[in-house]
Amino acid sequence: MVVASKCVEAFIREFFDQNPLSHIGMVAIKDGIAQRLTELGGSPESQIKSLLGKLECSGDASLQNALELVHGYLSQIPSYGHREVLILYSALNTCDPGDIMETIQKCKKAKIRCSVIGLSAEIYICKHLCEETGGSYTVALDESHFKELLLEHAPPPPAIAEYASANLIKMGFPQRGAEGVISICSCHKEAKDSNDMDLILDSLK
Repeated sequence: MVVASKCVEAFIREFFDQNPLSHIGMVAIKDGIAQRLTELGGSPESQIKSLLGKLECSGDASLQNALELVHGYLSQIPSYGHREVLILYSALNTCDPGDIMETIQKCKKAKIRCSVIGLSAEIYICKHLCEETGGSYTVALDESHFKELLLEHAPPPPAIAEYASANLIKMGFPQRGAEGVISICSCHKEAKDSNDMDLILDSLK
């Protein structure tokens, strides 16, 4: 836990350097349940403070409960935002209350990209989760390799064609109205189209 917390602290600082407008929230998996450590926020110091103050590891791990909790938070993010989960998983199994395959499909449908860094052996369900949601699955060999794998997730991910829907916010300067729009001219007291109005405005300058 000490090694993991040091690497996660470095990751949080690097993540906010690379993504100053993004937000992070943390969830802990222990005793068969998922607990929220922090709300989604943009302050690295508050995230690190919460992380270092609540280091505990006990009981079974439930990957399904963690995904259900995360899905509830990230599904509320607007479509133009990027929904991504990075799981640091040290257990060799998952003890779930229901069908985890259904939960994985829910995450896939909500366009939540899930990646896993394993701290023990490779596990099929983690690999399947990453393949279904377009994430990456790696297993750390030692502390330096773990930190390297973790920091690879700090830069913004490249746009994924499947997920990159064109739900962008339209921004820019106001545009002149369409041609041929009928308006009432206040000085001539009659209807004019947009071309006539432009001529009148030019003549008044």
